[in-house]
Amino acid sequence: DLRLSRPEMLRESGLSDPQLRELETFGLVEARNGHFDTEALETAKIVAELSRFGDISGRHLARFRNAADREVDLCAQVVTPILRGRDPDARARGEEAAAELASYFVRLHAGLVRNGLRRMMDGN
Repeated sequence: DLRLSRPEMLRESGLSDPQLRELETFGLVEARNGHFDTEALETAKIVAELSRFGDISGRHLARFRNAADREVDLCAQVVTPILRGRDPDARARGEEAAAELASYFVRLHAGLVRNGLRRMMDGN
């Protein structure tokens, strides 16, 4: 597991300290036990790339966090009963189901965005 200090995170991600603080404020990244992990770094790098397109702030990106939280809630509705199973492989089956659901959610999201962009480009 990656464990980055704040200065390391800033250097590796390409974000400024105010940008990173804003992401933390909106719950897009968080330090755990004083360190940032791989997922936080990946998110920070994506935000740094997005900033090339103009002023896309944490306030705008919080919508992604809200959507992700709703997807996690939906996944929990499916996976929690599996995890409560009494058989010894319940956790493994739950993890497998969660990973599969996450894959479907990402594909669905990408398709919906592509369709929306197509409509935007066509002027509809």
